[in-house]
Amino acid sequence: MNTITQNIPAENPILQTGSFGDSNVDSLRDGDTEAFAKGSVFAACLLPILTALGREGINRELLESMPHFAGKLDLTDLRNILVSQGYVSDAQTRRINAIPAELYPVLFTAPGEDPKVLTERNGEYIEYYDTGTRSYRSELAKSMDNPGTAYVFTDKSPSHGVKQNQTANAWFSTMLSRFRGMIWQLLMITGVVNVTALCVPLFIMMIYDKVIGARSLDSLPMILTGVGILMLSDLILRYQKAKAMGAIAGRMDYLIGVETFKHLLLLPPMFTERSTVAAQLARLKQFDSLRDFFTGPTAALVLELPFLILFLAVVAILGGEIAFIPLAMLAAFVLLGVIAQPTLKRRVERSGKARTDKQAMLMQTFEGRREIKAIGGETVWRERFRELSGEAVESNYQTFMANALMTNISQALMTLAGVGVLALGAVKVMNGTMSVGALIATMTLAWRVLTPLQGLFLSFSRLQQMKQSVQQINSLMKLKPEKDESNTELPQEKIQGNLKVSRVSFRYEADRDPALLGVSFEAKPGEMIAVVGYTGSGKSTLLKLIAGLYRPQAGALLLDGVDLRQLNAMELRRSIAYVPQELKMFHGTIAQNMRLNNCMASDEELYAAAEKAGILRDILALPAGFNTRLGDKSMNRYPPGFTRSLSIARAFTSRAEVVLLDEPGASLDGASDARFMRQLQNLKGKHTVVMVSHRPSHVRLADRAVLLDEGTVKHVGTPEAAIELMMRAET
Repeated sequence: MNTITQNIPAENPILQTGSFGDSNVDSLRDGDTEAFAKGSVFAACLLPILTALGREGINRELLESMPHFAGKLDLTDLRNILVSQGYVSDAQTRRINAIPAELYPVLFTAPGEDPKVLTERNGEYIEYYDTGTRSYRSELAKSMDNPGTAYVFTDKSPSHGVKQNQTANAWFSTMLSRFRGMIWQLLMITGVVNVTALCVPLFIMMIYDKVIGARSLDSLPMILTGVGILMLSDLILRYQKAKAMGAIAGRMDYLIGVETFKHLLLLPPMFTERSTVAAQLARLKQFDSLRDFFTGPTAALVLELPFLILFLAVVAILGGEIAFIPLAMLAAFVLLGVIAQPTLKRRVERSGKARTDKQAMLMQTFEGRREIKAIGGETVWRERFRELSGEAVESNYQTFMANALMTNISQALMTLAGVGVLALGAVKVMNGTMSVGALIATMTLAWRVLTPLQGLFLSFSRLQQMKQSVQQINSLMKLKPEKDESNTELPQEKIQGNLKVSRVSFRYEADRDPALLGVSFEAKPGEMIAVVGYTGSGKSTLLKLIAGLYRPQAGALLLDGVDLRQLNAMELRRSIAYVPQELKMFHGTIAQNMRLNNCMASDEELYAAAEKAGILRDILALPAGFNTRLGDKSMNRYPPGFTRSLSIARAFTSRAEVVLLDEPGASLDGASDARFMRQLQNLKGKHTVVMVSHRPSHVRLADRAVLLDEGTVKHVGTPEAAIELMMRAET
């Protein structure tokens, strides 16, 4: 590394600090646990908790779980990091000396005190890590009687305790089973709330029949006191119910969002990259209906359903045959739903498609605004948007009118049912078989039955959307992720870089012509191979196969004699430096972008990778050096050659002996191309390089060239011969 640092100006402030990026992550990466613990009291808890749980050392998974631009870690950050390591924490209100020894280790927090990591209970003594002094201590348990919150850890899988089910549509139900206790608690609270609601009409009946009828006010204060107590209890219980439902909805939204996003990242690229961004966003947005279900009134209505039988039974006791009226309304709602819901479903789907198409066009407009203006296509593009907007408005109007019609019909049925209850009850009162108080109580209870039924009827389309979302989630989680394909790891220090492509064939879809057909060639360690051919000949597809992004349907790809299909795809890509044709830098600093390929890379390794890519001086010339922020549109300020070199530097942060370059000369000006030619010269003989290029100057640098034509190999030999064949084909 001395040869690199000698070329760096000593006055550069980035070099003098010796660190760039997030200070917490840098300290952890460098093994400076003391500096990491000084970041915050909760940062100081992390390593003692992991040590007590049996997790020693600092690895890639721990660094990858650190928050992006975290600053100081708080309690939420700490718990999220531990979840990513496979440990879910549950909060319990306890006194320290009352925590059973079998629950250790425990994170304990109390108001006005630094958190403690309780590591072990030895008889009358408690061993703990004090974050204030950052030291381990031991005290008598009886002297630690202060109350607080204890966070107890449970060892779960890295997916928050929800394992992907590959054989049945059970992922969502498995995830939902984690909330079984809270759901039973909700049902119990709902039951008590319904019993309380049942008592109020009975009190009203007593007032009409016992107080007003007997013209006696003696029992009125007692009845009103009971009503007041019931109303207060009802208010408290409903608050607790809303709190529990909010907790379930928030946790489920978090789990579904994190797990589906993580699973999408782990899927093979074939499952995602051939779908448009707008389509994938629309598919993910459909999952919001699950959150809306649990946070909206529909979930509360579903919880009310089991207790409607209780209200119907009381109506039958008080009013006899009056109970048939709510039952008749239930049958009417079902019949109306069977008749009207298919039409409403079609209109909802049409409206959703119109919104998706409009959103997709907006995304295309923002991404291609420059091209639209360059070709003078504003008028045509505006007309297309006008048509899509008109379709969205029309479909929304049709959906609104259908929903309004259903609402009005259901309201009419509700009114008809109320009139029916009142009419039949009036007849029974005049016949002397029912009191006035019982009639009023029956009316109240009937409305209590009919209101949830109407709400569920109007929420039928939302229930359908939720059902579809559950099916989509289950289908998504059934797809096998790359990470589980093989546990075979590639020993990076033993890679020689011998790459052999043996009769490889690949097609994107079953009904399409093969993109590659029987391709064979070999690259020796340190050899540079240029892959040439016309557009559509399969050059980029070949590189993606070597990088493990696709799997060949026939033939074999061997690295040092090992079939790539036997290796873990993620580990393979970390062992191969792949620079795609379309470059992308993400929100973060240059250092953070480079460490995406290897989060364990030290500052010195970043310097070495930048030096190897020929971009070190350019980075250090920036005001913030490696701390320069990238992402969004900021990359437009830099020349294409800088971006290309930065992508190559990112690839070199891992110890890769195989380098894949897809059209590296694209969009390079003369100066950038000259610099890239020097980079290729430096790579030659040191790494196995497979380069796709259409520039003769690049091809001539290679040791050998492979000419592809319509997915088949037409020539393997000298670069000059390949160039000549290409030029002859053009003429």
